[in-house]
Amino acid sequence: MADQNEAKRNVPQLRTTEAGGERRTTWAELLNDLAYTTIIMQLAMRLNMTISMVDLLEFLLLYVPIWWLWNGQAHYSTRFDNINDQTHRLLSSAQLIGLFILAASIQKATANLSMVYALSYASVRSILLIDYIRAWVYVPQARPYTRVILIGFSVSVLIWIGSVFVDAPYRYVVWAVALLIELTTPLTSGGKLHVQFPPDVRHLPERYGLFTLLVLGQAVSGVVMGLVDSGFAPNAILATVLGGIIIVGLWWAYFDRLDDDAVRKLTQNGNNRQKAGQSSVHQYTVWLYTHLPLTMALTLSGVALMHAIRDVNKPTLTFSNRWLLVGTVVTYLLAEAVISLTTLNSGPAHESFRRGIIVRVTSGVMLLLVGLFTQLSTLALLVVVATVITGLILADQLSPEAPDSTERVKEGM
Repeated sequence: MADQNEAKRNVPQLRTTEAGGERRTTWAELLNDLAYTTIIMQLAMRLNMTISMVDLLEFLLLYVPIWWLWNGQAHYSTRFDNINDQTHRLLSSAQLIGLFILAASIQKATANLSMVYALSYASVRSILLIDYIRAWVYVPQARPYTRVILIGFSVSVLIWIGSVFVDAPYRYVVWAVALLIELTTPLTSGGKLHVQFPPDVRHLPERYGLFTLLVLGQAVSGVVMGLVDSGFAPNAILATVLGGIIIVGLWWAYFDRLDDDAVRKLTQNGNNRQKAGQSSVHQYTVWLYTHLPLTMALTLSGVALMHAIRDVNKPTLTFSNRWLLVGTVVTYLLAEAVISLTTLNSGPAHESFRRGIIVRVTSGVMLLLVGLFTQLSTLALLVVVATVITGLILADQLSPEAPDSTERVKEGM
């Protein structure tokens, strides 16, 4: 019996059968996040000098696969990770090394290193597929879920590898097709597998929060780099202070709420499948995918603040820099409003969430109108953005305090 228990320690385990809400991010996952910190920094550095439509499209083309790579690892961990599984640890280490190579290729990923980018992406994803094959073998009850992932991701990996035989720019179209297959793979079951094998109610929101924090770190780096490049001119220092207020406000707007009710409701439905409805699957799916525009906007906001601080003494920001600053903050606020809406719809309605959604949408519309109809100086624009975000935080603080998320979801079941 001891040998049998010891054998089970070194294989994947289905974590969804355990009591939810007890898991925390592991040290190995945090180590993995360090690689993504570097990758996000490399992506932002592509926009250090110029910001054209082509630059932004290339950023989008490269950012989405990175975000989805991280998601793939996070979702495997929340369902199958076993900290005593030494084989998984070795596979995760191999993925980490693959991420090093991918990070080094980012700067020229749409030039002479596009093949390296494609093959390193395919390699990291292939190693994750080995993890899922092991889950297929050792966790037979989860085979309906692992089958879907293995089929969709395997097809995508083959397309990524095949893209090296296609010349640019058509190679990037092939990437987009492969990525579309991966992004839609979890949706092909109609959501029933999410209910049957839900994520951990504490672990997954914590992972998304940590990735958001990771991206916030890049925004902080952008502000610092802008001040360094400006030579510490007085206006640049003032712009840095305003940039700091904006970043703290964006952090506060997300982490003071941590809307995870959509995950909690799905998990509780997973334990009571007869009560599971399509609504919980829909809210969870929206919650998950909305983090893509949210984190992308947060990454680009750091780039926008860097350019604003660097060019603070110019009469106005260039058209592209102005719209990057306004557009990223507006996108972030609207994405937050959508995430808050999933919380509102996952339990009994509460005034604090209604107000939060209204305030975020209103703040986003106000900034959009400022961008459309004004030609403010750089400092004036930063003052407006910082003021609007400060007002949003004050509105959140003055809203009635919502009950604990566990109570809200139980009442809404």
